[in-house]
Amino acid sequence: MMAINIFELENFLNSILKPWDYDDFCHNGIQIEGAHTINKIAVGVSFNEEFISTAIKENCDLLLVHHGIFGKDFFELKGYLKRRVEKVIKNNLTLMAYHLPLDGHEEYGNNVSILKSLNLNIKEKVDVTFIGEYEDPILFMDFHKQVEKLFNPQPLLVYQNNKFVKTVGVCSGGGSSFLESVENKIDTFITGEVKEQTRNIVAEMGINFINAGHYSTEVFGIKNIGDLIRNSFGIEVEFIDIYNEI
Repeated sequence: MMAINIFELENFLNSILKPWDYDDFCHNGIQIEGAHTINKIAVGVSFNEEFISTAIKENCDLLLVHHGIFGKDFFELKGYLKRRVEKVIKNNLTLMAYHLPLDGHEEYGNNVSILKSLNLNIKEKVDVTFIGEYEDPILFMDFHKQVEKLFNPQPLLVYQNNKFVKTVGVCSGGGSSFLESVENKIDTFITGEVKEQTRNIVAEMGINFINAGHYSTEVFGIKNIGDLIRNSFGIEVEFIDIYNEI
């Protein structure tokens, strides 16, 4: 297998994901600098101790995640975060993260991937939310079955307020706050987290709502990027699935 320099990889990913287009909650790209030559990459949704330990066991040199270290300015390095960072540094690993760019990318992102997996035609992008459309409406019960199959074993929280599905909005992760921006464009909305007020809001909007889990809606983008790296550089890439039912 081939090897790659961490800065070459960062430049490659930046050119595709364009993190400068997003007002994000974190620094996108290299967050912790380790060994410069990379032979194997671990990709996953979230940076946590179990992910780090598994990556070390699998002889990975670089951790590439969707949820890395949040905060662009000074942060307190103590407790669980201190222990995670310490383990990365002691093992000379590099941590690289891309957050909103992996939600909103038009080809590799979480949201567009979910719509394509459900055989919807991509219609529009509103912020990081993508909207897809069927040529003809389908019954919500049939759509529900497709979503269950796609996200299995993730339990779904479902509010049905419309018998049919034609136009679907998707915002992975904690995307319920994006509902209002697409209210008049969709009849169904899929996201990864729900707030207390969401149940009543979607009922009043007349929109079907499916909460498919924060983790489960955000595996798509990081897997796609892992495949892209493998195909572009011939380097070994392993997706480490630390499933989280939330």
